[in-house]
Amino acid sequence: MSDVSDPATSHRSRCSRSGPAGLAEHWGLVLAYGLVTLGLGIALAVWPDATVTVFTVLLAIQLIIAGIFQIGSALSVSRSDGGIRALLGLSGGLALIVGLLILRDPLHSVVVLGMILGAFWVLAGVIEILAAFIAPPPSGRGWGLFTGIVTLLFGGFLLVYTDLSLKLLVLFVGIWLIVAGILSVIAALRLRSARTAS
Repeated sequence: MSDVSDPATSHRSRCSRSGPAGLAEHWGLVLAYGLVTLGLGIALAVWPDATVTVFTVLLAIQLIIAGIFQIGSALSVSRSDGGIRALLGLSGGLALIVGLLILRDPLHSVVVLGMILGAFWVLAGVIEILAAFIAPPPSGRGWGLFTGIVTLLFGGFLLVYTDLSLKLLVLFVGIWLIVAGILSVIAALRLRSARTAS
């Protein structure tokens, strides 16, 4: 007797690999993003005397890379998961816009840079927290909540303390990028484990 697969079973199988779990297939991209972010963070942390132009260009590059990565992740998610697609797309779009705005005029004052970055991180943190509830990533809901809360706190700090000197702002952002890079590398390894387990 021939082995004919049930279309409904086949559809369920495809759906089980789509959605947030489908992101596990792209753990290598998450790892690459984490390593780039980590590298930029280390560069800023060991070079706190960077000029405004150098600092803003490096920051803009990181935000643009983050935006492209998030938008790419949104496109890789199944169309049936509209909530997570919208949140990933919104986060990526915001990162891309903020990065291009900073790159367009890198000679912003420290206060303006701090406010722009703080507002972006607050919004990004809220989006990550919402995403953790709406569509938990393969790395786990708790992990998504943790990264969202950390991002939110960093953004809130910049909005409250807008009178940071350039040197302190560079150091603070460098530390955040290191933290974000490490979190992304860990998330990539967790995604790889989830992919292997499935």
